[in-house]
Amino acid sequence: MGEHYSISKNSFDVLRFSKREVDKIALVTEGGGQRGVFTAGVLDSFLQANFNPFDLLIGTSAGSLNLASYICGHKGHAYRIIDQVTRSPDFFKLSRFLLTGEGMDLDWLIDKTESDIPLNWKVGEEHLTTKQVLAVAAHATNFETKYFDLSTSNWKDILRASCAIPALHKQPVIMDDKRWLDGGLTTPIPVQAAYDRGFRHIVVIRTVPVDFTENHDWLISLAKMTKNSKLDHMAAMLVTHEENYRKTQAFLANPPDDVIIYEISPNRSLQSKVLGSTKKQLDADYQHGKALGNVFLETIASKLSLSHLQQEQFLIQTREERFTDAKKQQEYNNQIDAIWNSKICGEVFGVERIPLKWINVNPNKKKQTLVIVNGRNESYWKYKEVILELSQYYNIYAYDHRGQGESGRMTQDHELGHVDDFHDYVMDLYIFMERVVRPNLEGECFMLSHSMGAAVMAQYLSTFDHPVKASAATSPMFGVYIPGKVHGLKKQTLNLLDVLASKPNYALGQSHFKKVRYEENVLTHSKARYQIFVDLFVNNPRLRLGGPSTHWITESIKAGKKCIATAHKVNIPMLILQAGDDLVVSNIAQSEFHEKCNSSHLEQVEGAYHDMLIEKDIYRDIAINKLLDFFTSDYRFF
Repeated sequence: MGEHYSISKNSFDVLRFSKREVDKIALVTEGGGQRGVFTAGVLDSFLQANFNPFDLLIGTSAGSLNLASYICGHKGHAYRIIDQVTRSPDFFKLSRFLLTGEGMDLDWLIDKTESDIPLNWKVGEEHLTTKQVLAVAAHATNFETKYFDLSTSNWKDILRASCAIPALHKQPVIMDDKRWLDGGLTTPIPVQAAYDRGFRHIVVIRTVPVDFTENHDWLISLAKMTKNSKLDHMAAMLVTHEENYRKTQAFLANPPDDVIIYEISPNRSLQSKVLGSTKKQLDADYQHGKALGNVFLETIASKLSLSHLQQEQFLIQTREERFTDAKKQQEYNNQIDAIWNSKICGEVFGVERIPLKWINVNPNKKKQTLVIVNGRNESYWKYKEVILELSQYYNIYAYDHRGQGESGRMTQDHELGHVDDFHDYVMDLYIFMERVVRPNLEGECFMLSHSMGAAVMAQYLSTFDHPVKASAATSPMFGVYIPGKVHGLKKQTLNLLDVLASKPNYALGQSHFKKVRYEENVLTHSKARYQIFVDLFVNNPRLRLGGPSTHWITESIKAGKKCIATAHKVNIPMLILQAGDDLVVSNIAQSEFHEKCNSSHLEQVEGAYHDMLIEKDIYRDIAINKLLDFFTSDYRFF
């Protein structure tokens, strides 16, 4: 018997794998409709690591769609197709199918992909000179399996044929005067085809756990629901073809003596469905796929004699030890001072002529621009460490919101966190972009926001014409956390207190600036970075801000709800980095925004507190790399 290695969270197979010489290797991808988002996650982890050593790639149904994105080098492309296109009612709507029999519109899916999320076939053609990519389809009459060579000239027809789920697709797929159906009917996992073509090292990506025994039970259930004779006939046919599926599983579990199977599969049933998945379900399965893809890279791939195995990592220049070791801290301070002293400072008048202070940092003369929109009780001074790293790649602009930092205050009490109307923040950002940033743009423009700044950014993006190509938000405030004693009060009570107040005043339980001990903070696990954050305000009274006013809280509650209500109007890619252990803003509200925003992509940094940009290295490194990966490579596909 040959060798079989299971790459799954619950498997220890990888521990027994030893180094191997590999002359050629194949990749096989299973279908599964929207469950293919798991495969998208695995392949995106491969792309991130610049890992594509495969000489032969064979995909069935959604697996072939994933291979098209992979061969064109598009990290995030397959995820976006599944999330944005296959979830659209223009592609498939169950109620419409049950009432009218109108199924999946594969023509619309492919045309939508070509027009809105085009494949980069220039890269694909380069790969196809050294690699063979096959998509599996089944003959509609005699159920003979056909392996179509994917190419730039016929990719649309081939992918349509491979994905034409019986009885659920709208238009017949005709090629060579023959009708073709989903290849999963006859060859759900085309591993035997790779073996027959002489490959003895085969990586298989599954969309079901290894012990899964049924492949198309969903269609049998659908037949019972609709009482459709054609569908019933197809379901009966599928029962017969389950035998092919069991044979394939037997091949995987007990491969021939001369073959090694590397099987990447979920360790649980995926949350997503063939059709009708929510964004939350897709995201969970996508992240699961990415995690297992990285397990494969770190354990199996690193022991294969193949090139391009090292995962790309961006240059993280700062470590927590640089804040505790005197010599290293001095080196860090010198680096910071060098770029900080080169900054350009300015002022622009916002709503009601409140002065907004801004800076521009570009020590490396970069063309691409990144605009930082900070959170409540912050200043661009807080972002010195972030700017040190991001200025390697971008021309950076940042400004301080009205009522905080270096900008003009709103009340006689310098430390009261107050705003008359949350939309003033949004208009300030618009004014800053139009009068300061936009006139000086030379390359693409991106935007990075944090907490309250994300609510400002989201409303700006959904309201105005803007030059921003992609945006990212860390711990966005789409649901406000009501601190202290105010937390138990209902919105009506807050509104009443707001109306009764003769002038802006601190909300119940809030006060002037107070130094919070590290042990009581909910922003970061990093004691060193937290101390720097606190010292910034202790040593610079002009930057201090205390608690919010009651009116600020009521305005922020309304702002969060408005962000969610208008999320569908944000039409550029947005990466949402969610802090797993956030105790400041609502992760539920972030998920609600994400579900309604067609162009967002949510990733969680597990275990991180709210302010992940000043977190411990184990969390911060993840966040910084996710941001840079998003902005520098393929943001447009998320």
